[in-house]
Amino acid sequence: MKVLVVGGSGYTGSELLRLLLSHNKVEDIDSTSRTYLGKKISSVHRNLTGFTEKNFIEFDPEKTDADMVFLALPHGKSMQAAPKLVERGIKTVDLGADYRLKDQSLYESYYLKHTSPELLKDAVYGLPELFRKDIKNAKLVANPGCYATAAILSLAPISRMKATIDLKRIVVDAKSGTSGAGAKPTETIHHCEANNCMTPYKVVGHRHEPEINHILSRLVHGVSVSFTPTLAPMTRGILSNAHVFMDSDTEAIRKAYVDFYKGEKFVRILDDVSTKNVAYTNLCDIATYFDKNKGRAVIACAIDNLIKGASGQAIQNMNLIMGYAEDEGLKYIPYHP
Repeated sequence: MKVLVVGGSGYTGSELLRLLLSHNKVEDIDSTSRTYLGKKISSVHRNLTGFTEKNFIEFDPEKTDADMVFLALPHGKSMQAAPKLVERGIKTVDLGADYRLKDQSLYESYYLKHTSPELLKDAVYGLPELFRKDIKNAKLVANPGCYATAAILSLAPISRMKATIDLKRIVVDAKSGTSGAGAKPTETIHHCEANNCMTPYKVVGHRHEPEINHILSRLVHGVSVSFTPTLAPMTRGILSNAHVFMDSDTEAIRKAYVDFYKGEKFVRILDDVSTKNVAYTNLCDIATYFDKNKGRAVIACAIDNLIKGASGQAIQNMNLIMGYAEDEGLKYIPYHP
């Protein structure tokens, strides 16, 4: 198949290219970039030297020749291209936020005015562990946000225990590596500012909070999650701790999670988790803990923000759409140490 990565100069685009170059079903890969138009891809992504000799090309959705397009663009840009691609019958995965929320007004309250709201009803939320059947038949997939991926996967199994849970009192505290802020240099992710430092940001009202609640409400009516992110002094990875107040016990919680994710290729239910044990993979590790004295369950979840939180999950979605094995091109074993 032939694949186009639109916006291939950033970290997400870089990971898409790296993973696609190892994908047995992908024969031809092109990538676009306005900033580096005409320059060798490997001159921007030095790790790809010797693996691709192609140059960045210009993007025209009305002339694109590809079986699959990945839109790795800033929020608000995908909605300009996706309608033209979908109209031409080109399968599209959007790694931005433009089609994650079905509610137009909710999207516009956190982002900007939506220019193609007619596609919101048709776009499928690309979290394979929950919406695999819909993804297989999708023309447009909205790839989840990185924080949202960790939070939703860590909380989805409570849908089987909702009668015992305080649905209005769920708190997710998550830490992410600096690569989550993108490749463009800023003061916040400058080494001198981020090194040896933990910094909470957008403590209330982060854009992924409505996404988390929007998707979980499809599983559990009336659920309300409060979310706060923190920037951690590491390059990649997300560690999410979800605090759930409930009437249960350790074994019941763990069983619910084991049963919910039975047979999943990328979700592992473990005794403890670490970002190091999922780095550079599409894995999602989850551990469950319970404080019986306070009736509080803590669900810890670790993912690689650039892979399971972005590019790897996008390829997982592509595999489902194209009818390939879901783990094709994603069979990476974590490093140790």
